Amino acid sequence: MISSFKSRAKCNNGTDSCCEKQAVKPKYCISDCVKKCLCFILCLGCLSSQAHMISGKIFDLKTNKPINNVSVFIEKSDVGTVTNQEGFFTLSVNYVKEKKVSLNINMIGYKNLIIPIDFTEYEVDLDSIMLMPESIELEAIHIHSNLNEINQISDIVLSGQDLNDNIKGNLAKTLSNQPNIGVSSFGVVTSKPVIRGYSGDRFLLVKDGSETGDLSVSSIDHAIALDMNEINGIEIIRGPRTLLYGPNAIGGVLKTTSIGNPKVRVNKLRSKFTLGGESFNDGVYGNMMLYIPFKDNQINLMINNRNTGTQTSPSKKLKNTYSKTSNYKIAYTKYGNFGYLNFIFENYEMDYGIPPSLEGHIDGVDIKLNKNNFKFNYHRDILIYDFNFFDITYDYIDYDHQEYENNANYFSVSLAKKTYNLQIELRSPNLTIGSDINYKKFMPGGYFWTPITNELNLSLYGFYKKKLHSFDLLSAFRASQISIKPKIIWRFSNLEDDLVTDKIFNYFSSSIGIIKIFNQFQFNGWFMYNSRAPRVEELYSDGPHLGTYAYEIGQPNLKLEEIYGLESSIKFSTNSINMSLTAFYNYSPYYYQMTKTGHCDGEFISGQSHPCASADFIEWGSGAAGWLYIYDTQGVESITKGIEFNSLYNYSNYEIIYDFSYVQGDDETNNQPLSYVNPMKQVLHFKYKKELLKFGLRFTNIHSQNRLGEFETPTSSAFLVDFIASYSNKNQNITIQFNNILNQEYYNHLSKIKSIMPEAGRNILINYKIFL
Repeated sequence: MISSFKSRAKCNNGTDSCCEKQAVKPKYCISDCVKKCLCFILCLGCLSSQAHMISGKIFDLKTNKPINNVSVFIEKSDVGTVTNQEGFFTLSVNYVKEKKVSLNINMIGYKNLIIPIDFTEYEVDLDSIMLMPESIELEAIHIHSNLNEINQISDIVLSGQDLNDNIKGNLAKTLSNQPNIGVSSFGVVTSKPVIRGYSGDRFLLVKDGSETGDLSVSSIDHAIALDMNEINGIEIIRGPRTLLYGPNAIGGVLKTTSIGNPKVRVNKLRSKFTLGGESFNDGVYGNMMLYIPFKDNQINLMINNRNTGTQTSPSKKLKNTYSKTSNYKIAYTKYGNFGYLNFIFENYEMDYGIPPSLEGHIDGVDIKLNKNNFKFNYHRDILIYDFNFFDITYDYIDYDHQEYENNANYFSVSLAKKTYNLQIELRSPNLTIGSDINYKKFMPGGYFWTPITNELNLSLYGFYKKKLHSFDLLSAFRASQISIKPKIIWRFSNLEDDLVTDKIFNYFSSSIGIIKIFNQFQFNGWFMYNSRAPRVEELYSDGPHLGTYAYEIGQPNLKLEEIYGLESSIKFSTNSINMSLTAFYNYSPYYYQMTKTGHCDGEFISGQSHPCASADFIEWGSGAAGWLYIYDTQGVESITKGIEFNSLYNYSNYEIIYDFSYVQGDDETNNQPLSYVNPMKQVLHFKYKKELLKFGLRFTNIHSQNRLGEFETPTSSAFLVDFIASYSNKNQNITIQFNNILNQEYYNHLSKIKSIMPEAGRNILINYKIFL
């Protein structure tokens, strides 16, 4: 975030005093220890320590002019700032583990500079610092420091070349090589990640800190309205920090960062182009991003397109698996001395097909998706109590999609949702408090009898980090109330009218964790209590999801879902070796699941009556669609547990990475495994780097899955081999992936169509990026 950690010093008596040595005297300076009342999370109190002060002024070496908005931060810490218009900066460091640290100074368009700092003195004046101009790097530099970036050992980060080595046509496939992440799909286009056995909204997906606003969590046939062309970073966050984003993140927060967000500022006209394609579905894609600065303003323009054809496997083609995606975005940012004001307008459109099946829609289904998004960001550097930053974010998302029986010119089902979200937040490196006001209007249409519903969700949340002796203590909470008001305008097919009533749920989530570093070891542990209210679809669904061949019936009497989570990790690190082991255990006394109420083994033959016509668990679909399985929502007691092991060894130009992951889910109510839990997985990756070239050979062993929930079928193991080659220089990168080079035919256990189609065979993916 655009940051200025304003100079502060701690008096010996624990009160605050404003540093006189600031470039611009702040508006707000309170000398009372009022902050005691803010540490309400666990009443951990104030930490008294004397601050080290670093100051200096940064100039352009060629023009001898001061440079503003230069990022200045201490490496391996969350302490940083930016320079003001005169090029001046001050940095206050309240706690230093080492007497010698490295100060990193970088600015897009200039050569990075690292200055060693010796903290034998409490005030370090670096005087004038000269930066050398240089060609632009491929990845833009963020001009804001990130706060609360307290990483857990089990967190996953993909950016730069690591992202290029894994990038695929969608988010789930891109993450598929990571520990304990599976891919739930109805064909590649609708792929979604399953994290530690959790799908839907038991992990939280955000783009630039805000929800995506689509309906992807409600059904597998609803695609995620996010294209990998616009993503330059992916992070899976775990532990207490997840509650800053939402209450329903026991599996973690899947945080994506897009190109063109207001954190990236350039000093002259810049452009970024991405081109690529992959062979297994004749996919082609392209992206153009323009950064247009003028004075203290910047306009970002983005055009993004992706088209894919029929999905193929080693043995056959899968009909009706095309997709057409277009995405357009314009953003305006006004930068000031102490913050910025930003407006973003975005349109996302997608047409895609769902493949046919003899047990459902024999001709397949077409879905047309449209999403319009307006976003407002206001950021201000402040100095109030213990806070450094103030942010206001407003999001308006208008989403709708229609489901068509293949080749029909009228839709059978229409689903629309309008989302309004206002977030206000105060932050410092160790403390965050904030509030959300979220309003949603759900509007179904066509052969879908779920009521029009209004939701109002109010939340208050906080996060706090405190140094206690030799370890860090982390804590967080989120308190919410949601009001759900359905409007009955037609009679239901399966629900009783008197059960469809207004509901109010009050729910609370909290977490506490520790980080301990000793010698070459690091230990993380955290406990989390998560609760969430049921979605509209889980309460009041009454209608078909054509793409999934399902007729879904809600349960209006659902209670709050609760999950108690525990994670423990240990990591060993040296210059050449990194090893980590993570174990997790999640217990839910009341866990929602939408499951089939029956199964039909008969095969439909054209011209004959359907073999399941007399079964009470099969429902007639709209028109000539066929027969749809009935699904209903149930609340069960469940346990999900697993382990993750990672090791990395690097020597000279070589690197070897090994990942092992296993998760097990159990339905304690019915004494059987939970359905659709990803199988055990091992990944071995060899990397070699020679100057501007990199090569990688990746072996993936996906074990068989024989722990089956009701109506599931077993899946055999698979052994996949990938080869990755890349070339990078200052402003361009080309990466070529050869996936499944042995062309093995295999089946994904989490695929809802594995009975009719194996996964993709041999595939070549080319991705080219250039930053000018």
